[in-house]
Amino acid sequence: MHLRKIDTVNLTEALGEESGGGIHPYHEILFISEGVAALKWMGQDYLAPAPALFLLPPNTPHLLVKQSPACKIGYIELDMRCSADFLDLSHAALWNRMQSDKDPQLPELASIYESACRMWDSLSPQSPYKAIAEDLIMLDIRKLLLMIAYFLRARESQSIYISDSFQIKSDTNERIQTIIRYMESNYYKQITVNLLASHAHLEVSYFIRAFHKIVGKTPLQYLHDLRLNAAASFLQTTKMSVQHITEAVGFQSIHYFSRLFKQRFGVSPSLWRSRHTL
Repeated sequence: MHLRKIDTVNLTEALGEESGGGIHPYHEILFISEGVAALKWMGQDYLAPAPALFLLPPNTPHLLVKQSPACKIGYIELDMRCSADFLDLSHAALWNRMQSDKDPQLPELASIYESACRMWDSLSPQSPYKAIAEDLIMLDIRKLLLMIAYFLRARESQSIYISDSFQIKSDTNERIQTIIRYMESNYYKQITVNLLASHAHLEVSYFIRAFHKIVGKTPLQYLHDLRLNAAASFLQTTKMSVQHITEAVGFQSIHYFSRLFKQRFGVSPSLWRSRHTL
């Protein structure tokens, strides 16, 4: 996840004038901190008094219209880069609908809005942590998205707002994370995609798609990365032979290992060792 832009806007134009919007290939968080505004999005109008927080997936046209004399907003544009932290379109729509009909004093919602209010504090010139402002903001964004996802899951368990699809998505993510931890602990063993899918209790093609969506790589690519990172560490810190290292990290062929290593690091294992030995 990468922070593309963060800013605040104090809307001072005439009542009802179109205040901003458009379309872009990035995820966006839109927070109304003061006043009332209407969001036109996905064919719907959401009239929302502050505090209100909208989540906008990429490539979805939107238009914000001020509805009160005083109106302040903050917005954040994100390049998620295959991260699964942001709600998908259907659940973003579910959350956004709630902004027009909500009780901001509800403890669960109050905590979310309080977190949103604080996200822009790191930008203050008076902040003693201005040098690490972007890192702090990214932590706040992850926290905010996690809180919203948890809120929706809790509502789902009460059968009030959402269907089983969100739980299925959450369950799949948990299974993939379990598989990732398994791979990190057992990378040197003989691992196949079929074995991993079986451990995750998922059909193979679905497992590969879900893994790629969450991790940004196929299971085999991720396994190769783990093995190559381990091999580089052995090359740098031990006197093990290249053949021994090949076997120690789980590759069956030294030629296959050497080819993948050169693709990743640009040189052969032996040459890499000569340049990086501690």
